[in-house]
Amino acid sequence: MTMEPAPAALRDPPLITDAAALEGYLQLAANGMNGTHPPHLATTKAQWLRLGDDATEVQYQLAGTLGLPLVRLEGIHPTAEASALIRPEVARRLRAVPLRVHQGKVAVAMEDPGNGDTLAQLDFMCRQRVIAMVATPRDIRNAIAEHYDRVEDRDIAQQLGLDPTSLGRESNPQDIERLSREKPVVRIVAGLISDAVARRASDIHLRPGESGTDVLYRIDDEMVPVRRLLRTLHPAVTSRVKVLGSMNLAEHRKPQDGRTTFVLDNGREVDLRISVLPAIYGESVVIRLLDTNESLWSLEQLGLSTADRQRIDDVMGRSHGMFLTTGPTGCGKSTTLYAMLLELRKQRINILTIEDPVEFYIDEIQQMQVNRAAGFTFASAMRNFLRHDPDVIMVGEIRDEETAAIAVESALTGHLMLSTLHTNTAATTITRLLDLGVEAYLLRASLLAVMSQRLVRLTCTHCAEVEPVDAHVRGVLGVGPDEVFHHGVGCSHCDGLGVHKRRAVYEMMVVTPNIQSLIVPGAEADTIHRVAMQEGMVPITQAAVQLAREGLISLAEAWRVRAD
Repeated sequence: MTMEPAPAALRDPPLITDAAALEGYLQLAANGMNGTHPPHLATTKAQWLRLGDDATEVQYQLAGTLGLPLVRLEGIHPTAEASALIRPEVARRLRAVPLRVHQGKVAVAMEDPGNGDTLAQLDFMCRQRVIAMVATPRDIRNAIAEHYDRVEDRDIAQQLGLDPTSLGRESNPQDIERLSREKPVVRIVAGLISDAVARRASDIHLRPGESGTDVLYRIDDEMVPVRRLLRTLHPAVTSRVKVLGSMNLAEHRKPQDGRTTFVLDNGREVDLRISVLPAIYGESVVIRLLDTNESLWSLEQLGLSTADRQRIDDVMGRSHGMFLTTGPTGCGKSTTLYAMLLELRKQRINILTIEDPVEFYIDEIQQMQVNRAAGFTFASAMRNFLRHDPDVIMVGEIRDEETAAIAVESALTGHLMLSTLHTNTAATTITRLLDLGVEAYLLRASLLAVMSQRLVRLTCTHCAEVEPVDAHVRGVLGVGPDEVFHHGVGCSHCDGLGVHKRRAVYEMMVVTPNIQSLIVPGAEADTIHRVAMQEGMVPITQAAVQLAREGLISLAEAWRVRAD
């Protein structure tokens, strides 16, 4: 790597805001600045922070530490010579924008110039000495959209015979179907899916707007902007997604859902669940990526304590009874049940599931999907399940009185019943089931255990720094004023999020005789919760704080998932 050596770190790094300042800086760099920056370009932290809400202290400290200039890109247009040094997909991946070539050097605006791997790749591709400059993520994103995405999209539009300046209005169905099968459009959609899988995204969002279609990935539960598509390409790209999901290309006024399996270049298969909704500027698209390598966990990957793993094993060793996972949408309830199914299928037993929809196909398990149009609901499926000789039944969700009643009946008649419920804590699960009309004496006899859980985002180990914590948060969570916690500030390893991957945090309540005695009409969740703690249950909030103390998550993350 032959990046231009950075001068000694300065208190006030230089700020470059226009082409003239950039040219002047590069001329001084060519003449040799002898470890000093031009004083007339120096900026204070306060001046930097006043430039916009995307100008943060993180970038200012990074520039000062590395001895690099700060750059604002609104008033700087990269030259064609500089832009041609790297391809659009490389600019997006490295989050870097070459600005100028000057006397054997190239000025490159970067989101994370402290990453040696990124610098080495730029140095190799540019084949010139790199002068790194610190830019904000928003500036980098907008510059890539303006100088790479739009240029690339204009070329594609011309190849397709479209007017790049048009507003992307819907054409007749025949033209739209033809465009959806054109190679450039197929390549765009395939590229987005492959890139999303490589970056561990759970969803791809296509958001049409007045100035184009924003493409975002959901990574570790954070929305990450990726690129912006030209408006004229939106109908073709949307139609390509519809083709994949076997949807009606001519329908633009009603929501549509679809599903397919996408095969990556390496032969790996990823299931896609697709949702299309009509919006003001065109159809909004969300593609859920169901990648078994990322989303299908084993029990060992859940992060269970030794004691709770033993409790789960005890539940799975029972011939009958009901085990529930609870929590808000997207907290990993189904992931936990799938992990149990993977373990249970090792036995010589018959396992049936009814789901809405089936997320992952598992060999040796009979899986069914709800079909309301045909009258095949959770409740109707379970009534038929009991005649299908099951040993274990998994129901995607208990959402009404009828399903709850049949679930309890199944658990009492020689079946191990696994399901989910939307409650915030393990104790409130009991009161919720009573509210759904389950008789207290039946619930006492059937319920084995409840796991209430959340998913927490793990702090990125590459950019972890000491976390500033508000005194109020410390007081509520019960941590001392001298305890030190860490959070991620964002780097190239974590897509600038400060977090990388997730794990479950949970509370496990086993229904012991003492808790059974509390399952009565009008039962109080607070009393059940208190007794469960006395019998060894660690509440979610305490479990999350412990992860923060171990440095695995930030205290802010523990605060986010706390269960009051």
